[in-house]
Amino acid sequence: MYSHKWMSASVLAALFAMQSAVCNAEPRIGTAVSTKPTVEAVAEGNTRTLSDGSELYANQTVRTGNRGTADLEFIDNTNVSVGPRSEVKLDKFVYDPTGFSGSVVLQATRGTFRFETGSQAKRAYRFDTPHGTLGVQP
Repeated sequence: MYSHKWMSASVLAALFAMQSAVCNAEPRIGTAVSTKPTVEAVAEGNTRTLSDGSELYANQTVRTGNRGTADLEFIDNTNVSVGPRSEVKLDKFVYDPTGFSGSVVLQATRGTFRFETGSQAKRAYRFDTPHGTLGVQP
């Protein structure tokens, strides 16, 4: 009887811990459409390998290896291609389907990139680099 109570208490504690972790998780903002050969996502000190179809979240840094490339697509149809030895932080992503109040902020810290805006208002996009900021004019 005593072990049954401890088992129930342990299960409840685990459920509460998982609920807390899920509530604090960043929302899904897109997908890694293509990754070759080594691409990683880093968030809060945790690193995971991205593969084709992996989900992307705000506040992740996508990092490619010496020969790595990645094609990323966000829920507003924004596309970012990341070249070898590159790093980009998915800093802020607020999706507004009406296109008026969204915000997409990416930080490129090194490497090569190709960026295509999606369906939000052009003023919603900002791409920061170590040497300046790129904005999109309507």
